[in-house]
Amino acid sequence: MHTPAVTPSRSATPTVVAAMAGLWLCWGSSFPAIRVLVATLPPLLASGTVFLTAGLVLAATRPAALRGLGRRRLLTTAGTGVCLLGAQGAVAVAERHVLASTAALLVAVVPLWVAVLRAVTGERPGPAAVVRLLVGFAGVTVVVLATGSTGDWSGWTFVVAAAAACWAGGTLWASRSVAGPTSGPGPGTATAVQLLAGGLTLLLVGVLAGEPAEFAPAAVRTSSWVALGYLVLVDSLAGFALYNWLLRAAPVALVSTYAYAVPVVAYLIGVLVLGEPFQPAVLAGAAIIVPAVAAEVRAAPRRP
Repeated sequence: MHTPAVTPSRSATPTVVAAMAGLWLCWGSSFPAIRVLVATLPPLLASGTVFLTAGLVLAATRPAALRGLGRRRLLTTAGTGVCLLGAQGAVAVAERHVLASTAALLVAVVPLWVAVLRAVTGERPGPAAVVRLLVGFAGVTVVVLATGSTGDWSGWTFVVAAAAACWAGGTLWASRSVAGPTSGPGPGTATAVQLLAGGLTLLLVGVLAGEPAEFAPAAVRTSSWVALGYLVLVDSLAGFALYNWLLRAAPVALVSTYAYAVPVVAYLIGVLVLGEPFQPAVLAGAAIIVPAVAAEVRAAPRRP
């Protein structure tokens, strides 16, 4: 969401490459970790706890920046956080019924949803953009049909797809608020506010949905508690730190590769670590989605 101008001095040094691989692993492992998390923990309450905890840690490191936020900036940043993390909460709920590898591929098309929303709001896509959209969503169709042919999907598959569209809406809103006449806070402060707002919202929705009644601490597996801590420390805090360091140290074109590398990492972890079924047709869908998303991400910086 917040990408500084590229400077000629930035290059893919060994340290940058290692940090990039670490980012792929941190964020690529989040989908399998979420599936382990929600196996025995209420998804909305658990997700809200993850985000709120990470937000509190980040807020504690930059209290002065938070105090300096104006009301308008605070409300806008909090609103984008509700959109972004509300979408992730929906994915957590759906992952009780959808494989982590499948969810990762369906969420991979967020950059394509952003392009669709840009078109809806008045930015006319060129022929190449239309081709990227058609190819990418054809890949999504292949993934959905492939999982449906084995009886593994239900309406929850479409919940993941809708969550990706919601995440794209939050992304577009955040990017336009930063580019507007009243710019938003820096990436560190913005992330803290978004995590706090999104985490609190998910906890509230979880309470309203009756999740406390299904929470039985004695029935929670150790693996779910480990996944909760992992998502706070590795996915949220370590991933955030790597991402922001890379934005300052590496070309934006390199940093943006996370958008299409993370789903591949998530798919591999889901299959190899969680033992999710390997489906050649789903892999074929991934082979369609990833190049389309990669082309869209690479084209995005050239837009006005």
